[in-house]
This record gives sequence, structure tokens and C-alpha cells, in this order.
Amino acid sequence: LRTTLAALPLVMVAFAWIARAVERAGGRKYPTFVAWGEGVGVGCLALLAFARGSLGFGGLEGVIVAGWTLGLAHRVGRQLLAMRPLLGQTLPSRPSYLFFALPFVAYLAILPWSTERRPPDGDEPYYLLVTHSLAYDFDADLTDDYADGDWKGFLDRPIGPQPGDPVGPQGEKYSRHNEALPMLLAPSYRLLGLGGALATMAALAAALAWTTLRLARRYPRLSSSAALWGYALTAFTPPLLLYSGQVWVEVPAALLSIIALDQIRTEARPGPWGWGWKRWLGIGLPILLLPLLKIRFLLLAGPLLVLAWWYAGRPKRPLLVIAGLLAAVAAGILIHNQMLYGNPLKIHTWQEVEPTSYGVVEYARGFLGLFFDAAFGLFGAAPVWFLVIPCLFVLIRERHPLPIDLVVFSLPYLAVVAPRAEWYGGWSPPFRYALIALPLLGLAVGPWVERRRDPLWRGLGVGLGLATLAFSLLWIAQPGWTYNFADGRTYILDHLASRLGLDVARLFPSSIRLRPATWIWPLLAFALAGWLAFARRAKNRGRGLRVAGLWGGALTLLSAAAVLPLAARLPTRVVEFEDLQVQKQGGHLEPERWVVDRTRFRGSWVLREGESLSAPITAGGQRVTIELQAFFVRHHPAPFRVEVQAGDVPLATAEFTANEIWQERSLGPFDWPRGAPLKLSVRYPDGPVAGGMPNGVLLDKAVFSWD
Repeated sequence: LRTTLAALPLVMVAFAWIARAVERAGGRKYPTFVAWGEGVGVGCLALLAFARGSLGFGGLEGVIVAGWTLGLAHRVGRQLLAMRPLLGQTLPSRPSYLFFALPFVAYLAILPWSTERRPPDGDEPYYLLVTHSLAYDFDADLTDDYADGDWKGFLDRPIGPQPGDPVGPQGEKYSRHNEALPMLLAPSYRLLGLGGALATMAALAAALAWTTLRLARRYPRLSSSAALWGYALTAFTPPLLLYSGQVWVEVPAALLSIIALDQIRTEARPGPWGWGWKRWLGIGLPILLLPLLKIRFLLLAGPLLVLAWWYAGRPKRPLLVIAGLLAAVAAGILIHNQMLYGNPLKIHTWQEVEPTSYGVVEYARGFLGLFFDAAFGLFGAAPVWFLVIPCLFVLIRERHPLPIDLVVFSLPYLAVVAPRAEWYGGWSPPFRYALIALPLLGLAVGPWVERRRDPLWRGLGVGLGLATLAFSLLWIAQPGWTYNFADGRTYILDHLASRLGLDVARLFPSSIRLRPATWIWPLLAFALAGWLAFARRAKNRGRGLRVAGLWGGALTLLSAAAVLPLAARLPTRVVEFEDLQVQKQGGHLEPERWVVDRTRFRGSWVLREGESLSAPITAGGQRVTIELQAFFVRHHPAPFRVEVQAGDVPLATAEFTANEIWQERSLGPFDWPRGAPLKLSVRYPDGPVAGGMPNGVLLDKAVFSWD
């Protein structure tokens, strides 16, 4: 906590400066007694941080940081209310710079803790290594950087080239990642090291929030209050809150896209080109820069060009000029990739980006998973974003242009990336591949602001807001918990499973482990959203609204409390043996935790001779048939048998002979004693095998069919 403690005075001074600047610019004065109260609270937490060792309160770092984060959230919320007059009754064409400063300071405030607790992961170290090479060697050759251990400046573990990285004619080692983002980060990295690069990313995230507020003016019937709420939702909730201190190309890609869209949505002027050359330059430059960040952003550049052509009155000349330049950039990238990688798409294939390569199920679980997946979805990171669904229904009913822009801009891109297993978790925070749509989704909450006097809408907003606040405190206190693996599990659900011995995860949607919850949650969500959007509005003030807010908070707490009894009472249908509620006596995970592209494998637990496991079971009837899905690996000729028990009651013995193929064994039906766990054990044939490897079996899952 030392760096965080050292930064606290600077953060408090920065917030005080913002408060005074807001007051001078015509905003409300920040209450002095509130500021003093926040200062006392921060001081008490700082004293606790210094004295926790002598007081015997070791291990409270996460709790202390959560307390500071709660104070930070309060400060940001009160400051936003004070800044509301700066927007006036009609949104300004250029919002105050203070709307950039506020999120930037907030991002910097959480940066020291998140950096120390979660080192760069996934693709981040490689972007940083290219940044280091550009900053100090002025080239992108990483040969000497790997040899000299230059990764030590931002990572505590060695890294080597990624699969598919190009190699030059003289053995030069390059990264498969583009140099556009590292070039932007190199100056600040050279001056301040890792902190400088991450501060630059925080500035990009804050600029994205400011540009979102600027874009709000371009949409009709979007009030200043609605714009402020959309700005706050985008800037101060996950996922952008999490990305603000991380190195991912999606943040600058979203910024370039919104800059172009802001220019596109400005009212057109008549003329042969539709708009002047400066306007087209403001549109064309971001469009041409997008594929330089990542080739897949061509799928954003094309729709933006179509929107520009449409809103400009469909002129031919500028469309042909920018389209020609974009085609030249795309051709140059493809030729460059072919020369370096032997593949125009680097490590990917044309089949991966071909829409017809995927079926309906892949598209359904991909698009729904981007929002509902517990590990990688938007709602799993911040439930308050669910408000977007009923609000979009309202906007569509009112024929508002925002949903049309959202679909035209993002659908071609999402149609390619959503069904691919890649987004399921390349060690990145939630909603990564769809982050480009976040600003438009934030502005889409305008109908909630207009309906916040309705008790139903108020209660829903309060409940989802409290849940999001709790999640945000958790993600900041434990920043590594947002980096889930592509195995259908999450850190928070694993924590509950290991502590309580309950299969809590089955109640939440997963696009990797397709389960009933994967489809039930979206169906219920869309039904609720549709009812809210088309239900008769009821305005209430005063006590009625306060009661609605209390009901929303109470229902949130009741829903969270109901999860555990529900997990304990619902009949067991599937047991995933690698889950943490399954108690193991020996064995190991397969594939290992750090295996890349885990969606290529079945997650399983390996049992060898002399090992066993026990899984809690909630009976759904008196008799049951069990189907074991397993993969037998033989190392010696002795028979291999798995003994199946319900508690201490023997049920059956499954013998495996077919080697190294996935097979299903149906056992039963059996009478199942209520409350009994499922026990699987592998005995030695005639004592331990002398020398050599023991036989083993990879256990994927057990499927229970109750009578």
C-alpha cells in the first residue's frame, strides 16, 4: 500500500482543484463539510493501513482499498452533481475540460494499487515490450529485449515470443501485435517507465469519456441530464474503469471511432462534397488509423465510412477518396503480413472470419455471452448496464437514430468476432471485443433518466446500481479477479464454491459451458425489459420514489441472499469434476491452468490409481441414472476400474479398456440416498504398480437423470 498511500495527498489536492475549477466555471460549490468528512475517512483508513500490523489486523489490504474506493465513488458522484450546471439546458458543442479531468484523476487514483496487485497479463506484456524497444532501441526487433530481460521493468516473470510471432531473415524476433499503440506509449514510457505508459492509457480512457459526452449533443431529444448519466455510466463503471490502467487496443479504437462518429453526426452543410475538407479530414483520419491498431478494426472503418456517406447526403467524391485510401492501407497491411508471417491475417485463417463458418448456436451464445456471460460479459462485470436493454426498446419504439447508428457501426464487426471462441477469455477483462460499442450503449440510457420518476424504473436503477457498486469495489480491491480463464468459471464463483461446497456457478450463464442458465437469463431479461419499455408510465414524487429506491436495494440484497439456498436446493443435473466444490484426494487439472486457447479442450480432472474425489449432490428424485464422460489413458496392462458410490453406499464399478478416446458410460438406475455425495475412487489392482506411470482417467463430467 506504500505507493497508494504516497499518492493519496496528490489525489486529494487534484480533487480539490477540480472542485474549485467547477465552482469558478459556474458549477455548484462542493460542500465543505462533505469534503472534510471525506478527508477524515481517508485519514482513518490511512492510519489503519499503517497500524494494521501492530493491531493484529494483517491481511486487510483489500478491505482498506475497498474503503478508499467507496470514498472515491462518493467523491466522484457528488462532484458530478456539482458539474451538472456546466452542461446547461442545451448541451455545449465542446464540453468543459473538467469532464476529462475528473475521470482522469479517478483512474490515476486506483492505478498504483491495481498495478502492484495485478501485473500486465495476456497481450499487455508484449505491447509493453514493443513499447520498450521503440523507446530505447528505436526499432521493433525484440531479439535483444528478450535476451536482456527488458520485461523486468514491468513484469516479475520471464516471457518469450508468442506462437506465430514473425522471425526476420537474420533471426530477428518481432511481435505479432501492431506498433501503432506502442508508438503512442513510447514517449511517456521513456520518461516514466510503466507508470507513464499506464497514465497514457488512463488519459485515452478519460478522453473516450469526454468524447462520449460531446457526441451526446449530436443526437436529438437527448437532454443534458441524460447525457450526464450516459457519460457517468461510461466513465465510472466497469468495463472502462478496469481498462483505464491496462494496455489494450480496444480503448484507442473506441476513441477513434467516436471521434469519427462525432464528426459524422454533426449537422451537414450543403455543397458538392456535402461537407468541407476539414470535416472530411476529421472523419477520414480516424477511419484510416483504425486498421493500423488492429486489422480487425477494418470492420469498424467500413461502416463508419458508410455512415459518413449517408449523413453527408451521399456524395461520391469523398467516399471514393477515403475508400481508396482505406483500401490502400488494408492492402499494405495484408501484403506486410504475408511477407512477415506468410499469412495475410497473421495467425488467423480466412475461415475464422467467414460468417458462414458458424451455426446458429455459435452466434447465439456469442452475442448473448458478450452481455450475459458471468466471466466475460458486460452484465457480469457491471449489472447496471442491463438498463440499456429496456432503454433500447424505448428508443426503437420512438424511432430514435441512436439504435440505427449502433447497429450499422458495430454489427458487421460483432458478427465476425462474437461467434469465435477467441473472445471467451484470452486473459482480458470483460466485454473486450465489444468495448467499441460502449459509448453508444452509455448514451442509450437516456430513457431511464427521463423515466426515473417511475417507481419501477427507479427501483431497477437503484438495485442494479448498488450491485454494480459492490462489484466495482471487489474488482478494484482484487483486480486480478476480472481475468478469468476460458473454462466457464469465475474467481468469485470459485471462491463461493470452495467455501460453501455448493455448485453456485450453475445458476449463472456461461457461453463456454452451455447450461440452462445460459438461455434462461436472456429470456427473462428481455421479457422484463420489454414489459418495462411498454408498460404504462406512472409518475411519483417524494415518498413514493424513496420507497421505490428502498425496494430496489432490498430486492438486490434478497436476490444475492437467495442464490445460496437456491444452489443448495436445485437438483443436481451435471457435475463438472474440475470445479472447486468437488473435493479431491489426489489428481490434477487437465489441461493445466495456463494452457492457451482452453476452448480447444474439455476441462477435466485426472484420477490415477489410488486417488479419489467427492462431489456434493442434491437429489432430484429417488432413483437416478449417471452418465460418466471420461478419457482413459493406459500405461500398464492391469485392469482399470472406477468405483462409484453414493456416500458410503457402493453403486457400480465402471471398467475402462478403450485407450485415449472420449467415452460415455451409463450407470444405473440406482436408488440415491438424500444428502449423499457422489464418490469416485480408483483402486490399485494388486497394490501399487512398481515403476512406470500409473493408469489414469480424465473425468469431464457426470450427467444425472432423475426419476
